[in-house]
Amino acid sequence: MAGGNRAQDVYIAVMGVTGAGKSSFIATCSGKEVKIGHDLQSCKSISMTLTEHTGTADVEEISFMYNRNVRVHLVDTPGFDDTNRSDVQVLQDVAHWLSASFQEGIRLSGIIYMHRISDQRMAGSALRNLGMFKKLCGEKAYQSVVLTTSMWSKVTAEEGTRRERELVETNGFWGLMCQRGSRAFRYLDTQESARELVGYILSLHMQATLAIQDEIVNQGHEIDETAAAHELNAEIIRERTRHMAELVAVREDMQQAMLEHDEELQRHYKSEMDDLQNKIDKTEAEQKKLTETIAEVDKRKEEEFRVFKEQLEREREEERRAYERQRQDLEENLARQQETLRRQQEAEAQRMREQQASREEAERRQEELRRAMDEQQRQHEVRVRLMEESHRKAMADFAERQTRKRRSKSPNTNVPCPGYPGRRRRY
Repeated sequence: MAGGNRAQDVYIAVMGVTGAGKSSFIATCSGKEVKIGHDLQSCKSISMTLTEHTGTADVEEISFMYNRNVRVHLVDTPGFDDTNRSDVQVLQDVAHWLSASFQEGIRLSGIIYMHRISDQRMAGSALRNLGMFKKLCGEKAYQSVVLTTSMWSKVTAEEGTRRERELVETNGFWGLMCQRGSRAFRYLDTQESARELVGYILSLHMQATLAIQDEIVNQGHEIDETAAAHELNAEIIRERTRHMAELVAVREDMQQAMLEHDEELQRHYKSEMDDLQNKIDKTEAEQKKLTETIAEVDKRKEEEFRVFKEQLEREREEERRAYERQRQDLEENLARQQETLRRQQEAEAQRMREQQASREEAERRQEELRRAMDEQQRQHEVRVRLMEESHRKAMADFAERQTRKRRSKSPNTNVPCPGYPGRRRRY
């Protein structure tokens, strides 16, 4: 274990046929998203130096913390039956990465080889892939190999167990590897079972040197001189021999069709012959490509990586320009929105000012009206008061006149009677 706060780095290669679930296993185990399939356009390399040296765009590494002290690097590799690249290219890619990482001081702690338990039998492509895997690893590394079956949800437990037993007990399949130290595990599409595999590899405390790493780095062999290349070359020869035999048979059929003047059959056989010849030419090209030296592969990989980097830079530049255009559009849109908001605010402020002015004018008019009404009320009160005073005065005058009038009509006992001095007239 690593001392202090520094985590120990553990590297585990994940191999197997295309579609065996390598990428899904890595995603489940690491808890990180992994591109399913091997049309890989980017990778997390061991280091920038290694990436620039190897151009590892065909091998993807996903890292995660297994625990506080261990950082696990799961290395996803293409299968030998990959539809997007030939077996020769896959061998060169894998060999190139393994040898380059070995030279950088990277040692694999284990290799997980995945196989679909849902396959009814070990098909030709699976057998070829397994044979290539055995040659890549070498018997000395078998103890670091975990033979993993996947897709258990697609079979019954009984059928899966029967197929697993056949794999483990048949020497042509996994039997010899298990006898030499390999261990068979089941991957049940859960993180728990995936971590169990990793935990087993960690418990071995081993650092494996694969046969192809020893052949290329320690012994100085070229790729075509390795056991894996010999195995692949033999398979290419068998494939070409089979195609040539088929071509001879089709040519005989073609001659018979020509004798019978059957033009439809002639067209059919001509198409078959062209297809077989293309396959033969392809095997010859693959054999020629297999003879590339490490330096030539290096050069090709560097060129591929240069093209990859240029493409990546172009994509980044396009993304930057798209981002810049988007940013400018957003800024312009924001400026328009701000201008619209400013105008709306100004219009609202003007409306508020007009409303305020209208309220003030209404209040002023209301105040003037109130004052006018107060003045009218005051004048009315004055008029009422004057009228009341006038009325009271008129009433007083009227009363006084009435009094005088009554008095003027009343008999005056004190009026002296004419002719009678000292005597008053009484009425």
